[in-house]
Amino acid sequence: MAAAVKSIYATVTDHVQMVGYREIVETNGKIRGLNGLVFNDPDGSVKIMVNGPESAVSEFIHDLERIRPDTKIETKELADDLNLPYPFGRVVTDDMREISDRLDKGNSLLSSHDVKLGSIDVKLDKLDKLDKLDSLPERIAEAMKR
Repeated sequence: MAAAVKSIYATVTDHVQMVGYREIVETNGKIRGLNGLVFNDPDGSVKIMVNGPESAVSEFIHDLERIRPDTKIETKELADDLNLPYPFGRVVTDDMREISDRLDKGNSLLSSHDVKLGSIDVKLDKLDKLDKLDSLPERIAEAMKR
């Protein structure tokens, strides 16, 4: 007896952009041997279309909820048995825009670290102007003589 096939369309929101979420979905879909695809929607959500054995699809969704509990996954079971691509993959619509967005985010993060490092340098410069710590034993000995 063949296992029941389940087809799902899911929308995932909250903390799914610029965090490698599509890669997580794609990897889990491949591990489970499912058919399907994942893609970014212009509204900022991630969409998933998946089909396969009912138990594998249910476990797949459960795994996504467990891996990233800070996301919200809304699923809708589809009545039609869709002929989705195998192996499970991700759709990239505009490679250059995505690469540019990721570079912009990386530059922003690096800039914020540069500002933090600059303030550390200022604090270290102030420490250099204080009496050197290597003179501490002499200062203690001098204080004890008094």
